[in-house]
Amino acid sequence: MRKAFTLIELLVVIAIIAILAAILFPVFAQAKAAAKKTQAVSNAKQVLLGFNMYVNDNDGVYNEHAQGFSTGTQTAQSLIWNGWLQPYMKNTQLVNDPMASNPVTSYNNVNYTGQYYVPVDYKQLALGYNWNFTSQLDYACSIDFSFSTPSCSVFFSEAQLQFPAQQLLVASSAQRTPSATGSGFWVSPIHDINADNGISDRHTGGLSIVGFADGHSKAVKARTLLVSDQVQEIDPNSSGQCVNYDVANIYWDPSAPLPTDSPLCEGHGVR
Repeated sequence: MRKAFTLIELLVVIAIIAILAAILFPVFAQAKAAAKKTQAVSNAKQVLLGFNMYVNDNDGVYNEHAQGFSTGTQTAQSLIWNGWLQPYMKNTQLVNDPMASNPVTSYNNVNYTGQYYVPVDYKQLALGYNWNFTSQLDYACSIDFSFSTPSCSVFFSEAQLQFPAQQLLVASSAQRTPSATGSGFWVSPIHDINADNGISDRHTGGLSIVGFADGHSKAVKARTLLVSDQVQEIDPNSSGQCVNYDVANIYWDPSAPLPTDSPLCEGHGVR
């Protein structure tokens, strides 16, 4: 007749299981995080296809962040950029990063759709449209701000983008709850990582998902997308003139200087 396991044998088995669990659990977690990153990159790619089809139908001109935004006439019925692209994407969930929080379904008796200029929608997006891609928020307009000046009243077009493979359109955004400050429907190079209206580094390793005007998307170290002396939370006197001088070699503002044209900006090169 077989003897029962001794206490020592049981402890040895338990120790082996614990060791295997300690080894495998991080591997599983890393695999899960990698899968979410891959999904987020794929989602961004689909969003970029939506942009491409919209621009092709709009004489090569990009849309606003929200209808009426350039003239300050946006309302709760205004479509935000994600809503504008829905005839092409037909999927409002592409802006919901798998690593981000699930949007709350309702706020102030308004249901979440991800498409309109209402807090339940525009604050909760986890993928943001480039802040500088509407002319009244770019560097050229900041020099002489007025809705009537040419630098503030035009929209960017494909023809204005010198380097579409480096021109950022969308990135992981600092998603907010409907009652919080900040907004997730755009991303700004003059705000710090995870700050209000800034980009998010929610993916493992401090990565942000970014998409470009030529239609490709990828994961990039979020910190490399910012020029520290252009970030208001770091330098309150930042001008935004040199936002294109980041070490990732990614361009934010089509109206601001580029390292290829002006090697130095405010006395410095890429930084």
